[in-house]
Amino acid sequence: MISLDEADLLLRLAKKDDPAGCIVEVGSYRGRSTVALAQGAGSSPVFAIEPHEPFKGVFGGVFGPADRAAFFRTMLSSRAYERVRLVNLSSEVITPGWQMPVRLLWIDGDHSYEGVRRDWDAWNPHLVAGAAVAFDDSTDKSAGPHRLIGELIDAGELAVVERVGKVTALRAASSRRA
Repeated sequence: MISLDEADLLLRLAKKDDPAGCIVEVGSYRGRSTVALAQGAGSSPVFAIEPHEPFKGVFGGVFGPADRAAFFRTMLSSRAYERVRLVNLSSEVITPGWQMPVRLLWIDGDHSYEGVRRDWDAWNPHLVAGAAVAFDDSTDKSAGPHRLIGELIDAGELAVVERVGKVTALRAASSRRA
C-alpha cells in the first residue's frame, strides 16, 4: 500500500547500494514494494519476509492468506519471482540462523512499537556497515516506526537520508561491523 513515489524511493535505494549483500523486506503484503525492490536489486536477492497469517494491524487493516495469493499473482505478472524469495515466517524465527549480509532493510510489517522493535532487533545484527534502512508509516507519531526511528537516531545508530511520503530512508552507521 505504498505510493508510486515511495516505490520509486525503494527502487533507488536498491540500485545505489553495494551489490555485496542481499535485500530484506519485512512485511510484503501483496507485493508492490517487493516489485520495486526487485527492479532495483541488480544481482542481489530480495527476501520477502511475510508470514501471511491472519493479523489485524495497528491502523485496523486485516491481513492474511488471501494476501499471499495476491502476492504470488504480483510476482508472476511482474516477473519479480526471478529475484524474490518469499519466506512465510516472522523475523525472530528466521534471523537466528541467518548467514547473508543485508545491504538494504525495508521494514513494513507490524507497525506497533513492539512489532517494529522486534523486527529491527532481529535484523540489525545482519546489516553491513552503511546499510540502507527504510521504514514505512514513519511519519505517523502514533505508530511504532516513528518512535523507534527517533530512538535509533538519538543513539547514533541511524541517520536520515531522505523522506518521501510516509517512508523514511536512513543509513546505518559506517562504524558497524562489515
